Amino acid sequence: MTPLNHHIPDNVLKGAALLSVSVFMIASMNALAKYLGDTHHPIEITFYRNIVILAGYALWLHSSGQWHLTRTDNLGAQIYRSIVGTCGVVFGFWAVSLLPLAEATTILYAAPLFVTLMSYPLLGEKVGFYRLSAVATGFLGITLLASPTGEGLAAAGVAMALAAAFFHALTQIQLRRLGKTSNPLTTVFYFMLIGTIITGALLPFVYTGPPTMNDFPFLLLLAGTGIMQQLFKTIAYGLSPVAVLTPINYIGLIWAIIFGLVFWNEIPGPAVYAGAGIIIASNLFILWREQHLKKTDKYE
Repeated sequence: MTPLNHHIPDNVLKGAALLSVSVFMIASMNALAKYLGDTHHPIEITFYRNIVILAGYALWLHSSGQWHLTRTDNLGAQIYRSIVGTCGVVFGFWAVSLLPLAEATTILYAAPLFVTLMSYPLLGEKVGFYRLSAVATGFLGITLLASPTGEGLAAAGVAMALAAAFFHALTQIQLRRLGKTSNPLTTVFYFMLIGTIITGALLPFVYTGPPTMNDFPFLLLLAGTGIMQQLFKTIAYGLSPVAVLTPINYIGLIWAIIFGLVFWNEIPGPAVYAGAGIIIASNLFILWREQHLKKTDKYE
């Protein structure tokens, strides 16, 4: 007989494979947003993405009879998650429209640094000297990336990327809370619904005209990659430990470099690799430190 406390091993390989697909989808989504950003405002792009996903999701809810997934006891928390999540998407799309893909992607990796900084005020988690030092080092990497020669990248693009990373961090923190009480499918529904309402309300101020027939395939791909990356990521983290999966996220930089080179002839300079190395190393140190402190029942 199997003992009640028998530990069922995580399906690490399956989780890693699914997250790898998710990372590719995120890179593809950013590349599609960059392409569409030549003719449409990021708020428009986010609105079109959301409404396509919401329509598809509503059809699935209707056909499967799963409308109960739209009920929630945490409406305030869902609204907050949707606001910060929508801000993260808009600023992220804005950043890739202003910066080369590799540079924008690298700065977006600042999200875990913001999570660490906000863990104490928002989650009550103690953050000690070592992790704060890693955060400071990570932001030095961003400084190196942003101004390697004194001219640097477009200031607006860097600001948008940092804003996106900040709101992604708020989203991650809020998802930690919602994950304990809410079905992920419920959270996705409200994210798309409220995100559509927000961007729809702002649409008259940034409207550039209806999408062309040539835009529709890219908008559908944008919506498809958006929902698939979320689905695969959610399943992956349910299968494998965070410590195992986190480094896989940085494969996204490789895809960003490839897409940028192939479609926009963007060739990253040495500062990109140096800055990315510092930021990624800082994030991995923070992750290692958190895992180490959990094992030793400390948190500093």
